Order: sequence, then structure tokens, then C-alpha cells
Amino acid sequence: MLSSALLVQIDKGEHGSYRINQVENTQICDPKNKNWLAFDLTVGIFTVSGYVHTVSLEAEVTLEVYNMTMGTFRGNPHHGFKINLDLSMVKGSVELQLNDFDELWLDVDSKVFQVSENGPGQFVPYRKTNFIRELPGFRCESWVSNEANHG
Repeated sequence: MLSSALLVQIDKGEHGSYRINQVENTQICDPKNKNWLAFDLTVGIFTVSGYVHTVSLEAEVTLEVYNMTMGTFRGNPHHGFKINLDLSMVKGSVELQLNDFDELWLDVDSKVFQVSENGPGQFVPYRKTNFIRELPGFRCESWVSNEANHG
């Protein structure tokens, strides 16, 4: 079951009129913070957008399927961040992976229902792996590799 929330403030105006304002929530993911890097990628019917923290590697991801928001999810792509889908039109998984080269990747492994012009539709495999972005990491200094070569 998916639960989501929006923090709002409701002000009552004149008789029968109201104003609803979204309250900014900076506790989880502040895009103004230099430690959070934004990303946005569309692969076929899937869109992932969000932020990844450059120190903790925690990610906050909003997933859309067929332009419908499935929710916002939090996890660590270095330790496995997988969203399983069991929908009427899509079955499978969407996974964020962080490799040893500090590259963030999206792996989509699913079956998508394809409507047929003549007769019933069917599920067809849809598998894609796409590069999202590189994260700044701690690279070895040049003297480390030179030292190893001269030892």
C-alpha cells in the first residue's frame, strides 16, 4: 500500500473561501544544500527524479509510470534500492545502483502490457539500463598509482 503526504497550511478567507499553501519541508531533502545532487531521467514509460546525497549516498526518488506518480521512496543505491511493481499494465522492478566508479545507474526489468489492434493484448519484456549521473568521489591521488608501479 502506498501512502504519501503533503504538508499544507489552510487559511480561511472570506465566507466560504479558503487558501491552501504548501509548507516547504527541508528536513528530508533540501535541494539548496550542496551535498544533494539532483537527477531526472525518463526511460520509456518510466521517469525517476530526485536527489542523492554525496556523503551518505542516501537517495530520495520519485517514480512515475505512464506519467502517474507512484510515490517518493528513500534508500541507498549502494546497498540496493529496488522498487517492485505489480500493476495491471506493468510488472517488474526499477532499481537504482551505484557502482564502484561512483556512477548512478537505473536498471528497469519489467513486462509492459501492450495493446493489440487485432485481438487481446499481451505482456512484452522491457529491459533497459541507463546511466543517470556521476557522483563526486574520492579519487586516488596520482602518487598512489606511481608508488605502486615503482615498488
